[in-house]
Amino acid sequence: MAADTAFWVQGFEHVAGRLVPTTRRTAQGASNALQQAEALARRLPGAAAFAVDTRSSGDAITTILGAFGDVPDDVIDGLAGG
Repeated sequence: MAADTAFWVQGFEHVAGRLVPTTRRTAQGASNALQQAEALARRLPGAAAFAVDTRSSGDAITTILGAFGDVPDDVIDGLAGG
């Protein structure tokens, strides 16, 4: 991915019967984001790795790189392409 891409990892935990996001962590690249998400999912119910095109004006183009464990349905839908 281009240098104008930011990467992050989002963990998820169960609160009152639903999945809620934890603190977002930045990553150095796609591979690092996936490694961090996989490791985080060993400690939390789930985690996902994302990339966002920072060159976009208005709506940023976000790509879901991978998801591990229990994550919200909209993340899984994003992995499936819709």
